[in-house]
Amino acid sequence: MAEESQCLYCRKVALTKELRRCKRCLGALYCNSDCQKQHWPSHRQLCADSDGWHDKYRGCRDGSMHNGRLELMTWEYTDPEGGTRMGWGNAFAEDVEDVKRQFEVDCRGKKHTFFKKRPQAFRWTCCGADGLMNSGCDHHGSGRKPCTCDYCCMGKPLPISIYRDHTGPRKGLNLRRGPDPRSINLAHAAVTTITRAAMHEFIA
Repeated sequence: MAEESQCLYCRKVALTKELRRCKRCLGALYCNSDCQKQHWPSHRQLCADSDGWHDKYRGCRDGSMHNGRLELMTWEYTDPEGGTRMGWGNAFAEDVEDVKRQFEVDCRGKKHTFFKKRPQAFRWTCCGADGLMNSGCDHHGSGRKPCTCDYCCMGKPLPISIYRDHTGPRKGLNLRRGPDPRSINLAHAAVTTITRAAMHEFIA
């Protein structure tokens, strides 16, 4: 199935390949030049700050953009779900040396090349999402644009169990709990509440 994204200005959903990408930061996606021009006053600051190799990956499928940077994960942690020990490059402990070799030899120590081969080795500092996650930037109020996560749309803070989970990609980040007051959407909240209740019932 072809990947879809949203226009950063009008929020219209379309195939990612059919949207227009900002040529300066390579991250923002728009329906056309009109949407891009209309959004320029809001996009100007982030676009002007764009000077890293990761800028072209900032755009998310929901139309939001990451404000932080992609950081290579070099620390160890234990996966809370499976109890698996993870290490450098967000790799299984037993695979760390092979992953390091891939970075140093195959990619010649270049992060942009390594990201293409192993995006899960990186995390976004603005929200703690790993490089494979491209559904949105869940910053809960610290970003230039409203957070698009379900909790902020419902006007609720992150559950303590999620907020206190600082393992893996979120390790060392001082993230907000929310909610982002700019994000509250009663219509979206009603749908989300029903969907989450149905999912809980299905999982149970």
